[in-house]
Amino acid sequence: MTKTWTLALAALLAAVPASRADAFAPGEETVFSVRYLNLPTGEGRIVVGQPEGDVWPVIFQAKTEGVAGFIDIREHLVSYWDATARMSRGSDLKAYEVGDYHVDSARFDRANGQATVVVQRKGKRKEKTFPIAADAHDLTSAFMWIRLQPLTMGHRYELPVVSGSKQFTLVAEVVGQERIETPAGTFPTLKVKVRTALEGKFSTSRDSYMWLSDDPRHILVRASADFAVGSIVATLKSYRPGGEVAAAR
Repeated sequence: MTKTWTLALAALLAAVPASRADAFAPGEETVFSVRYLNLPTGEGRIVVGQPEGDVWPVIFQAKTEGVAGFIDIREHLVSYWDATARMSRGSDLKAYEVGDYHVDSARFDRANGQATVVVQRKGKRKEKTFPIAADAHDLTSAFMWIRLQPLTMGHRYELPVVSGSKQFTLVAEVVGQERIETPAGTFPTLKVKVRTALEGKFSTSRDSYMWLSDDPRHILVRASADFAVGSIVATLKSYRPGGEVAAAR
């Protein structure tokens, strides 16, 4: 077992928001069990944080447990979704991977059509600014935007995506309907084929897939991908709708 499973999970899940806008509220939480190389490996969690104006922080957390619990890996990613523009304003990542701690950030300057990415690791800081398309997304906002769409059979979406300092076109297509059993229950789902152009460890030899609940919320029920570092499957473990925390106060 290597430390790369959470990075693969982040590439697979961190991009996925918790729900459509008509159910999008603080307190929403989606928890996944994760299998890496067909072994129970850990847990991923997506939480919608407290909004600040038009910005909705979508928080992704991952940690090892089970057969991989002896390896200390923790990931904390926040993507800043602009609910009005329906695009990202940037993201922050803090990661501890078997003694290796690094902090990454990305900021989108929409007015000037550019992005700035900063990576800090082992006392060194690297910064890069580069031009981007006016409608460019990060992975999180791309999937959030897709989940705001009707998502009917045969629909295909193409979006420009910025991942680190790389840019590519993400393609998503609704290809089927399936009934999926999970620890959180059984769901009628829409199967969505996803094609990215991620490189290195997260390059894929085959398309990745998401199964989203076939209802207005489009909850992520399952996701799978075959990365260069190995196959990973995330399955819904529990789901808490948004607004429950606020309503309980």
